[in-house]
Amino acid sequence: MSLIQLTRLTALGIILTANAAQAADNELYADAPPDDAAFLRWIGPGQAPEVLGVANLGAQGDVFHPVSVSLTNGAEAGAYYTAARAEDGAIVVIKEPARADRSKVLLTLLNLTETPVRLVLAEQNVSVIDTTSANEAGARAVNPVAATLTIVTADNNTLGSFDLKLRRGQNVTFVARPDGAALIENRFGPNLDG
Repeated sequence: MSLIQLTRLTALGIILTANAAQAADNELYADAPPDDAAFLRWIGPGQAPEVLGVANLGAQGDVFHPVSVSLTNGAEAGAYYTAARAEDGAIVVIKEPARADRSKVLLTLLNLTETPVRLVLAEQNVSVIDTTSANEAGARAVNPVAATLTIVTADNNTLGSFDLKLRRGQNVTFVARPDGAALIENRFGPNLDG
């Protein structure tokens, strides 16, 4: 085999390897969100109802799905929305506060009760997220920390308590319900086509 043939075979091998690596990369990562994406999720039990004109959120309890705002009924680009059942059984769509500094930890408090709630440092009763009204969301960006956080009602009843070790860039949602509270680490699912 000549040096020219060996060089051609080597070049062909490099090209094929690069194409295989690129194909593998495309399988590893989901499609990028649309440039005008809003992010929607359903956190209720069972199949999601239509949310802002989008009918295919499924039953994936805590996954944000990017969707072009052109395929929705009134969503805003860059905004995050959570749909759930309120205490009275009605479906509510809550627009969450804007995302802050990505180098911090984003804490979001969703209130699905009929009474105001707060997120507090457990032992000091110091508000981390101030009073959040029924069917609303509050948020706060904090530095990474290990702490016990508690959701309390306006009359200081505890709905749930969470021992956390939070890391930079993490986003978590505390969900207050009449029968208790849950913690969700925010995740993202595939793009929706409306």
